[in-house]
Amino acid sequence: MVTFDAVRARTGAAEWAADPRWGDVPPFDVGTVSELVVFSAHPDDETIGVGGLLAHAAEHGVPVRIIVATASGDDRRPDELADALSRLGLASPVEAWDLPDGALKHHATALRDRIDRALADADDRVLVLAPWPADRHGDHRTLGREVGSSAALAAREVLFYPIWLWQWGEPDGVPWSRMLAVPLTDEARRRKNDALDAFPSQLRSAANPGGVLSEEFVDIVRTGPEVLIRPERNPTARERDAHFERLHAGSDDPWAVRSRWYERRKRSLLLASLPAERYGRVLELGCSIGETTLLLAERSDTVVAVDGSAAAVATARGRLAAHPGVSVERMHVPSAWPAGVFDLIVISEVAYYLADDEWLTTIERCRESLAPGGVVVLCHWLGAADDFAQRGEQAHAVFRAAAGLAGLASVVEHRDAEFVLEVFQADGGTPR
Repeated sequence: MVTFDAVRARTGAAEWAADPRWGDVPPFDVGTVSELVVFSAHPDDETIGVGGLLAHAAEHGVPVRIIVATASGDDRRPDELADALSRLGLASPVEAWDLPDGALKHHATALRDRIDRALADADDRVLVLAPWPADRHGDHRTLGREVGSSAALAAREVLFYPIWLWQWGEPDGVPWSRMLAVPLTDEARRRKNDALDAFPSQLRSAANPGGVLSEEFVDIVRTGPEVLIRPERNPTARERDAHFERLHAGSDDPWAVRSRWYERRKRSLLLASLPAERYGRVLELGCSIGETTLLLAERSDTVVAVDGSAAAVATARGRLAAHPGVSVERMHVPSAWPAGVFDLIVISEVAYYLADDEWLTTIERCRESLAPGGVVVLCHWLGAADDFAQRGEQAHAVFRAAAGLAGLASVVEHRDAEFVLEVFQADGGTPR
């Protein structure tokens, strides 16, 4: 992992320009753009990342909607952004949200709601642009992740633009196979560079030594390429749906969770490992036909059980109809997530099917929706299968590393020849 550094550029403009892999990066066809919705975490992100593309859009009369997620607390920046957009040739007003600068990850639910509403109002043909989720600035990462998830659910095309890549990044860490180069005319580049000068509060200089945009970084932005990054190609929700629907169509219990000793023993150990006797609100990811859900219902006030398979959800709902405290929902996590906070989150035999970025997003959403003192339980088979995106051992290692950073303490660990089970508890006391 590369550490974010707002002062020193790791790779200079000349080194970026000299990399031979640029020859294999296809151009982005700017002629296909009919409307742009551009999400920016802070005023100036859009100018740094896609200022040239915005100038092109203005020149060709393409509608552009600019949405800035955070309120910076600096009275100069909104005026600077208005000036920058005017220099790019854009006259449309900025939609400014009031979420706190530097803390978007702590307001992910509110952020998701606003993004969903913004994209619901957008034309089906719109191109959505957002900060690259791997940009390593917390706000950029959170906004890019949430926009990407919302755009996928709304069937809107999304591309990401890097910002701090040019500051902290190195050529070997770039997703070359997913990059598109935005062709910039001399006039578009001139307008972009003029717009960059509209942010004196951010440009570091002798008169403003506290500015975050160093001359070295700005030189790369002024002279270097402007790029867009396609989302990672993982199995789509539709593809995963088809796979699991086929499994459930062939059996009302495709994994034999009711009969196999492995499954029965694993459930007994999972329930016995919970630190508290009873919980208030429980979330179960990947509930399948509801066998574990039945046991969780006996030890909680309410259970929200989710699964991506319509057939599995229908079976689970029928089996749990006598339990009024249980709701079973069809939901594709992590692109969708239940509202509210939970005292217990159970993730059993699920992480295998999530690609790396999806699993990281799932972990982050668990952290965001966990009540003080809440518990997360992970339990996964140690074997391998053709439909796995990752091994169970790998998923647990990633969660374990993230848990330490998020203040989740390991309170139970069981490992045998077949599966690993781990229990993590948040600070803040013991849930009911």
